[in-house]
Amino acid sequence: MNRKLQIFTILFIGAVILFQLNELIAYPRFAAYTGEKCMDCHVNPTGGIMRNFAGSKYAEKNLNMDMFKKIAGKTKFDPRLTKAISIGGDVRVAQVDNEVDGKSNYNSFLAMQGDAYLNVELNKIVDVFVTSGILIPGIETRYEVYGMLHNLPANGFFKVGRFKPNYGIRIVEHRAYQRQFLLGAPYEANTGFEIGISPEWFNFTAGLYNPPNLDFLGQDPHKMFVASTDFNFGFDDNEFNVNVGGSFMNNPYNTQDSAFTQTITGLRQAFGANMRLGIMNRVALLGEIDFEETKTDFPMKRALYWFGELDVVVIKGLELRAQYESYDRNRDVENDTRSRISAGFAAFPFNGFETDIMVRFVSEDADLKNDEFQWNFHFYF
Repeated sequence: MNRKLQIFTILFIGAVILFQLNELIAYPRFAAYTGEKCMDCHVNPTGGIMRNFAGSKYAEKNLNMDMFKKIAGKTKFDPRLTKAISIGGDVRVAQVDNEVDGKSNYNSFLAMQGDAYLNVELNKIVDVFVTSGILIPGIETRYEVYGMLHNLPANGFFKVGRFKPNYGIRIVEHRAYQRQFLLGAPYEANTGFEIGISPEWFNFTAGLYNPPNLDFLGQDPHKMFVASTDFNFGFDDNEFNVNVGGSFMNNPYNTQDSAFTQTITGLRQAFGANMRLGIMNRVALLGEIDFEETKTDFPMKRALYWFGELDVVVIKGLELRAQYESYDRNRDVENDTRSRISAGFAAFPFNGFETDIMVRFVSEDADLKNDEFQWNFHFYF
């Protein structure tokens, strides 16, 4: 790990020295930079996965470094096969080096994502979206399929199919505690429906889904309810913008009682608050706090999640990133909190390719260290 940290430091210092500060361009995955809405750059109104035509053009114009201008001219891509049919995709491969005290290092290349997207805009109202993903051994493949009515009054939409419920900030890192343990990322897609409106500076979504972790037939009569809302305020042409919001999840589900003799109904609930802050199209600050309660005939378990992220665009195509995460597995039990501090950078040399390096310092208890190094390669279109 020390060697990895040295390499990271050299790359970071070298990047700062080599590149002169230039006109700053926003990073589209984090709406905090620009103050724009997720639906401005994504097919899905709640963000993530496939970029729409505007999102592709934004990446073509802004996600590249000036030193690669000649190459960037050869990386233009139009996702529209026809006026109605568009394609997209994401491929992520990671080199992971984790250290655990008293154990052998884990060092491996992982195929984290391999998704192809297809969206058909039948008309101005009806869209059909499908995606297929790689099959990781022993884990269900990641996919989403849905039909959607959009461009409704109040900029509304209705979506039905299999997709990710809209809860909290949809950050990229699926291993963040609130996404991994609260939502079950990256395989948290559920079958159900979602409605939403987005008039001007206000957003609201609500959805009803099968409980998570069911088989294809979804043989559990209960339904999970998820709602999310946020308010966006921009000042001085979005040179300074603030977004504040909250989310709620209510998930009744079938489970076994404490004696494992009969099926009973459990209840898992979560509610949280989140915020985004953008300054001068240069700095983004994200924060989220979530409270979770699980009720069965076992003693009630109450978890707490904290997440914070700071992103600074140094030059066009180069970001510095830092994160803090905390997960208290049970607020009624002492010394069961794990935390993680991460630092690194992301680089977009030219459209269609991103690479980022993150060093993570993990603390699970006072006597155990589990530090991580990750180098990610992301191809997208």
